[in-house]
Amino acid sequence: MRVRTHTNPFNYHERQERIDFKSIWPEFNGILDYEIGFGRGIFLRNWAEKYPDRNIVGAEIRKSVTDILKERAEKAGLKNTHLIHGNGEIILEDCFDDESLDTIFVFHPDPWFKKRHHKRRVVRPKFLEIAEKKLKPEGVIHVSTDVTPLWEGMKETFDADPKFELVPDHSFWSEDYTSHWHEFGQRDGRDLNIGTFRKLS
Repeated sequence: MRVRTHTNPFNYHERQERIDFKSIWPEFNGILDYEIGFGRGIFLRNWAEKYPDRNIVGAEIRKSVTDILKERAEKAGLKNTHLIHGNGEIILEDCFDDESLDTIFVFHPDPWFKKRHHKRRVVRPKFLEIAEKKLKPEGVIHVSTDVTPLWEGMKETFDADPKFELVPDHSFWSEDYTSHWHEFGQRDGRDLNIGTFRKLS
C-alpha cells in the first residue's frame, strides 16, 4: 500500500523575508527556478547538476526533509541551490521579486481527496495569481501527478485562468524530468499526468 505523508501547509503561517540572491550567489546571473515540495530532492539535485548556470530554490514544508537535502547538496558541492523550510506559497509570495522566476516546478503534490480539503491543494486560483506575478513573461509552470482526479482539478484551474496557456509536448518531460514517484506509479498501475503551462506576456 502506498502511504503519503500529508502536511497541511495552512498550518504553517510564518512569513518570509525577501531574498537578495546576489548575497547567496555573488555571481547571480538572473536565471532563477523554484520547486515547491522537493521531497527527497531527486529532481532538484539532478537539475542543479545538469544546469550549473541556472539557480534553483527549493521549498519543503517538512523541516527534517529540508535539513537532509541541505546536507546532501552541500556534500555534492551544489553551489546553485538554496533550500527553505516553509509554506511553498508563502515563500513564493514573500521571497521573490515580481517577474523574477523563469520556472516553477510542482511535482506530485498531495492530492487532498476530500472536497472540503481541496483548498489545501497547491494549484488553485490564489496560487496562480501569485505565480503570475512572480514569473517572467513567458515563464512556465511544470506540474505532474499520478492521481487523475487531482490532475483534472489542476487542469481546470489552469484552463480557467486566462493568463496561462498549455504548452503541448514540452521537451522538459522527455529531457529533464526525474522523480522517485515513478516507481510508485508504475507499481500501482497509475497513469502519469504531466503538463507545462506558460504565462502569457
